[in-house]
Amino acid sequence: MNERIYEKDLRLPALYLISIKNGKINTTELSQLLRDILEPSGEDLEIITNRNDDYFSQIVRNLTASKRPFVKNGYIKRDAKAGSPLFITNKGKHYLSEHKLELEYLLTNDFEYNDIKDNLKKIETENRIIHSFDENVIILEGLKRVTEIAVYERSKKLRDFAIDYFTDNGKISCNCCNFNFQDFYGEQIGKGFIEIHHTKPIFKYEDDDLENTLSQAVTNLIPVCSNCHRMIHRNRNKPLEIQILIDSIIANGIFIR
Repeated sequence: MNERIYEKDLRLPALYLISIKNGKINTTELSQLLRDILEPSGEDLEIITNRNDDYFSQIVRNLTASKRPFVKNGYIKRDAKAGSPLFITNKGKHYLSEHKLELEYLLTNDFEYNDIKDNLKKIETENRIIHSFDENVIILEGLKRVTEIAVYERSKKLRDFAIDYFTDNGKISCNCCNFNFQDFYGEQIGKGFIEIHHTKPIFKYEDDDLENTLSQAVTNLIPVCSNCHRMIHRNRNKPLEIQILIDSIIANGIFIR
Protein backbone atom coordinates (compact mmCIF):
# COMPACT_ATOMS: atom_id res chain seq x y z
CA MET A 1 0.00 0.00 0.00
CA ASN A 2 1.30 3.46 -0.90
CA GLU A 3 2.33 5.68 1.99
CA ARG A 4 0.12 8.73 2.49
CA ILE A 5 1.45 12.22 1.98
CA TYR A 6 1.02 14.72 4.82
CA GLU A 7 1.07 18.48 5.33
CA LYS A 8 4.79 18.71 6.06
CA ASP A 9 5.55 16.83 2.85
CA LEU A 10 3.82 19.55 0.81
CA ARG A 11 5.52 22.57 2.37
CA LEU A 12 8.40 22.82 -0.10
CA PRO A 13 6.42 22.20 -3.31
CA ALA A 14 3.75 24.62 -2.06
CA LEU A 15 6.36 27.32 -1.42
CA TYR A 16 7.81 26.68 -4.86
CA LEU A 17 4.44 27.11 -6.58
CA ILE A 18 3.39 30.14 -4.52
CA SER A 19 6.71 31.84 -5.31
CA ILE A 20 6.26 31.20 -9.03
CA LYS A 21 2.75 32.69 -8.93
CA ASN A 22 3.94 35.65 -6.83
CA GLY A 23 0.87 35.56 -4.60
CA LYS A 24 -1.61 35.26 -7.47
CA ILE A 25 -2.86 31.92 -6.25
CA ASN A 26 -5.44 30.67 -3.76
CA THR A 27 -5.83 27.30 -2.05
CA THR A 28 -8.00 25.81 -4.80
CA GLU A 29 -5.47 26.73 -7.49
CA LEU A 30 -2.57 25.54 -5.35
CA SER A 31 -4.30 22.22 -4.78
CA GLN A 32 -4.74 21.69 -8.53
CA LEU A 33 -1.13 22.61 -9.33
CA LEU A 34 0.17 20.27 -6.62
CA ARG A 35 -2.07 17.56 -8.01
CA ASP A 36 -0.76 18.13 -11.55
CA ILE A 37 2.86 17.94 -10.40
CA LEU A 38 2.63 15.12 -7.88
CA GLU A 39 -0.06 12.95 -9.49
CA PRO A 40 -1.31 11.52 -6.14
CA SER A 41 -2.44 7.91 -5.99
CA GLY A 42 -3.75 5.27 -3.58
CA GLU A 43 -5.36 6.45 -0.36
CA ASP A 44 -4.68 10.08 -1.21
CA LEU A 45 -7.35 9.82 -3.92
CA GLU A 46 -10.00 8.21 -1.72
CA ILE A 47 -13.12 10.32 -1.24
CA ILE A 48 -13.66 11.43 2.35
CA THR A 49 -16.83 10.12 3.97
CA ASN A 50 -19.73 12.60 3.58
CA ARG A 51 -17.54 14.90 1.45
CA ASN A 52 -17.14 15.56 -2.26
CA ASP A 53 -13.36 15.74 -2.28
CA ASP A 54 -10.46 13.40 -1.57
CA TYR A 55 -7.80 13.27 1.15
CA PHE A 56 -5.23 15.07 -1.01
CA SER A 57 -7.45 18.14 -1.34
CA GLN A 58 -8.09 18.08 2.40
CA ILE A 59 -4.36 17.99 3.16
CA VAL A 60 -3.77 21.06 0.96
CA ARG A 61 -6.61 22.92 2.68
CA ASN A 62 -5.19 22.03 6.09
CA LEU A 63 -1.75 23.15 4.94
CA THR A 64 -2.94 26.67 4.11
CA ALA A 65 -5.37 27.15 6.99
CA SER A 66 -4.59 30.20 9.16
CA LYS A 67 -4.28 28.20 12.38
CA ARG A 68 -2.10 25.44 10.97
CA PRO A 69 1.73 25.39 11.46
CA PHE A 70 2.63 26.35 7.87
CA VAL A 71 0.86 29.72 8.19
CA LYS A 72 1.14 30.12 11.96
CA ASN A 73 4.93 29.62 11.91
CA GLY A 74 5.35 32.28 9.25
CA TYR A 75 6.19 30.45 6.00
CA ILE A 76 3.25 31.91 4.09
CA LYS A 77 0.61 34.53 4.86
CA ARG A 78 -2.99 34.93 3.86
CA ASP A 79 -6.20 36.64 4.90
CA ALA A 80 -8.76 34.61 6.79
CA LYS A 81 -11.30 35.27 4.03
CA ALA A 82 -12.09 32.22 1.90
CA GLY A 83 -10.45 32.30 -1.50
CA SER A 84 -7.90 34.94 -0.49
CA PRO A 85 -4.48 34.77 -2.21
CA LEU A 86 -1.45 33.10 -0.65
CA PHE A 87 1.86 34.97 -0.25
CA ILE A 88 5.29 33.60 0.60
CA THR A 89 7.05 35.37 3.50
CA ASN A 90 10.74 36.18 3.87
CA LYS A 91 11.03 33.15 6.15
CA GLY A 92 9.37 31.03 3.48
CA LYS A 93 11.67 32.43 0.78
CA HIS A 94 14.73 31.61 2.86
CA TYR A 95 13.53 28.07 3.56
CA LEU A 96 12.77 27.57 -0.14
CA SER A 97 16.15 28.92 -1.24
CA GLU A 98 17.92 26.30 0.89
CA HIS A 99 16.29 23.51 -1.12
CA LYS A 100 15.26 25.10 -4.43
CA LEU A 101 17.71 23.29 -6.72
CA GLU A 102 16.87 19.89 -5.26
CA LEU A 103 13.18 20.71 -5.46
CA GLU A 104 13.34 21.85 -9.08
CA TYR A 105 15.13 18.64 -10.01
CA LEU A 106 12.54 16.54 -8.23
CA LEU A 107 9.49 18.34 -9.66
CA THR A 108 10.59 18.86 -13.25
CA ASN A 109 11.80 15.38 -14.21
CA ASP A 110 8.48 13.53 -14.31
CA PHE A 111 9.34 11.10 -11.52
CA GLU A 112 6.64 8.82 -10.16
CA TYR A 113 4.52 9.97 -7.24
CA ASN A 114 6.03 7.57 -4.70
CA ASP A 115 9.57 8.59 -5.68
CA ILE A 116 8.69 12.27 -5.27
CA LYS A 117 7.00 11.64 -1.92
CA ASP A 118 9.89 9.60 -0.55
CA ASN A 119 12.47 12.19 -1.56
CA LEU A 120 10.41 15.14 -0.32
CA LYS A 121 10.39 13.44 3.06
CA LYS A 122 14.18 13.06 2.92
CA ILE A 123 14.68 16.71 2.03
CA GLU A 124 12.36 17.82 4.84
CA THR A 125 13.68 15.55 7.59
CA GLU A 126 17.41 15.06 6.94
CA ASN A 127 19.75 17.30 8.88
CA ARG A 128 22.50 16.68 6.32
CA ILE A 129 22.80 18.81 3.20
CA ILE A 130 21.50 17.03 0.09
CA HIS A 131 22.93 17.61 -3.40
CA SER A 132 21.15 16.78 -6.65
CA PHE A 133 22.26 15.64 -10.10
CA ASP A 134 20.25 16.93 -13.06
CA GLU A 135 20.73 15.85 -16.66
CA ASN A 136 18.56 18.79 -17.79
CA VAL A 137 21.30 21.17 -16.66
CA ILE A 138 23.67 19.35 -19.02
CA ILE A 139 21.25 19.40 -21.97
CA LEU A 140 20.68 23.13 -21.47
CA GLU A 141 24.34 23.83 -20.85
CA GLY A 142 24.25 27.18 -22.65
CA LEU A 143 21.41 28.37 -20.43
CA LYS A 144 22.75 27.26 -17.06
CA ARG A 145 22.52 29.87 -14.32
CA VAL A 146 25.38 30.85 -12.03
CA THR A 147 23.50 29.32 -9.11
CA GLU A 148 23.48 25.98 -10.95
CA ILE A 149 27.23 25.69 -11.56
CA ALA A 150 27.68 23.24 -8.68
CA VAL A 151 24.78 21.13 -9.97
CA TYR A 152 26.23 21.28 -13.48
CA GLU A 153 29.67 20.10 -12.37
CA ARG A 154 28.21 17.35 -10.20
CA SER A 155 25.87 16.23 -12.99
CA LYS A 156 28.70 16.20 -15.52
CA LYS A 157 30.63 13.79 -13.30
CA LEU A 158 27.58 11.51 -13.16
CA ARG A 159 27.07 11.82 -16.90
CA ASP A 160 30.74 11.03 -17.66
CA PHE A 161 30.62 8.07 -15.28
CA ALA A 162 27.43 6.77 -16.92
CA ILE A 163 28.79 7.16 -20.46
CA ASP A 164 31.92 5.24 -19.50
CA TYR A 165 29.79 2.57 -17.78
CA PHE A 166 27.42 2.07 -20.73
CA THR A 167 30.01 2.36 -23.52
CA ASP A 168 30.66 -0.96 -25.26
CA ASN A 169 33.55 -1.39 -27.69
CA GLY A 170 34.03 2.35 -27.86
CA LYS A 171 30.39 3.14 -28.68
CA ILE A 172 27.29 4.04 -26.69
CA SER A 173 23.79 3.53 -28.10
CA CYS A 174 20.21 4.32 -27.10
CA ASN A 175 18.87 1.69 -24.73
CA CYS A 176 15.45 1.89 -26.39
CA CYS A 177 15.92 2.10 -30.17
CA ASN A 178 19.65 1.31 -30.41
CA PHE A 179 20.34 4.55 -32.30
CA ASN A 180 24.01 5.44 -32.27
CA PHE A 181 25.04 9.05 -32.87
CA GLN A 182 28.55 8.12 -33.95
CA ASP A 183 27.33 5.69 -36.62
CA PHE A 184 24.77 8.18 -37.95
CA TYR A 185 26.68 11.47 -37.79
CA GLY A 186 30.23 10.23 -37.97
CA GLU A 187 32.94 10.00 -35.34
CA GLN A 188 33.93 13.66 -35.39
CA ILE A 189 30.40 14.91 -34.63
CA GLY A 190 28.63 12.04 -32.89
CA LYS A 191 31.24 10.11 -30.89
CA GLY A 192 30.24 9.71 -27.24
CA PHE A 193 27.02 11.73 -27.50
CA ILE A 194 23.95 10.44 -25.67
CA GLU A 195 21.35 11.67 -23.21
CA ILE A 196 21.03 10.11 -19.76
CA HIS A 197 17.54 9.37 -18.45
CA HIS A 198 17.02 9.26 -14.68
CA THR A 199 14.53 6.50 -13.87
CA LYS A 200 14.56 7.52 -10.19
CA PRO A 201 15.73 10.66 -8.33
CA ILE A 202 19.43 10.71 -7.53
CA PHE A 203 20.72 12.65 -4.54
CA LYS A 204 24.01 12.76 -2.68
CA TYR A 205 24.40 13.71 0.97
CA GLU A 206 27.19 16.20 1.62
CA ASP A 207 29.29 13.70 3.58
CA ASP A 208 28.79 10.79 1.15
CA ASP A 209 31.65 9.57 -1.01
CA LEU A 210 31.07 10.75 -4.61
CA GLU A 211 32.52 7.66 -6.28
CA ASN A 212 30.32 5.38 -4.19
CA THR A 213 27.28 7.55 -5.00
CA LEU A 214 28.04 7.35 -8.73
CA SER A 215 28.42 3.57 -8.60
CA GLN A 216 25.01 3.22 -6.96
CA ALA A 217 23.34 5.91 -9.08
CA VAL A 218 24.19 4.26 -12.40
CA THR A 219 21.61 1.54 -11.67
CA ASN A 220 18.92 4.23 -11.96
CA LEU A 221 20.18 5.63 -15.28
CA ILE A 222 19.79 4.56 -18.90
CA PRO A 223 21.37 6.02 -22.05
CA VAL A 224 18.79 7.21 -24.57
CA CYS A 225 18.76 9.16 -27.82
CA SER A 226 17.10 12.57 -27.92
CA ASN A 227 13.97 11.25 -29.68
CA CYS A 228 13.36 8.45 -27.21
CA HIS A 229 14.03 10.79 -24.30
CA ARG A 230 11.35 13.15 -25.57
CA MET A 231 8.93 10.25 -26.05
CA ILE A 232 9.53 9.12 -22.46
CA HIS A 233 8.65 12.60 -21.19
CA ARG A 234 6.00 13.49 -23.77
CA ASN A 235 3.18 13.13 -21.24
CA ARG A 236 4.20 15.43 -18.37
CA ASN A 237 1.87 13.72 -15.92
CA LYS A 238 2.89 10.15 -16.74
CA PRO A 239 6.37 9.38 -18.11
CA LEU A 240 6.38 6.43 -20.48
CA GLU A 241 7.71 3.16 -19.14
CA ILE A 242 10.91 2.10 -20.91
CA GLN A 243 9.70 -1.38 -21.82
CA ILE A 244 6.46 0.03 -23.29
CA LEU A 245 8.51 2.35 -25.50
CA ILE A 246 10.78 -0.52 -26.60
CA ASP A 247 7.76 -2.72 -27.37
CA SER A 248 6.22 0.10 -29.42
CA ILE A 249 9.42 0.56 -31.40
CA ILE A 250 9.60 -3.17 -32.13
CA ALA A 251 5.96 -3.20 -33.26
CA ASN A 252 5.98 0.00 -35.30
CA GLY A 253 9.46 1.27 -36.06
CA ILE A 254 12.55 0.24 -37.92
CA PHE A 255 14.34 -1.44 -35.08
CA ILE A 256 17.73 -3.10 -35.39
CA ARG A 257 19.46 -4.83 -32.51
